Amino acid sequence: MQQVPSISEVRRARRSAHWQERQARQVAERGDAGLADAWWDRARALCKADPELWNDLARTLENWTSRHDGSHGA
Repeated sequence: MQQVPSISEVRRARRSAHWQERQARQVAERGDAGLADAWWDRARALCKADPELWNDLARTLENWTSRHDGSHGA
């Protein structure tokens, strides 16, 4: 007998499918810029669900920006 997935598993699968579809659509429409937009949307959604993640995202962006523009901090 096959086990019925829990509600949280179903929600997680549906959310994952939604993000994959959205990402594919944005990439098809805008290429790499669309892909970046899709990741921004996903990061914001995660941070809204867990506000403590904003600081981690900010530090990640600071490090990425520093690597690409030569600056070292804001």
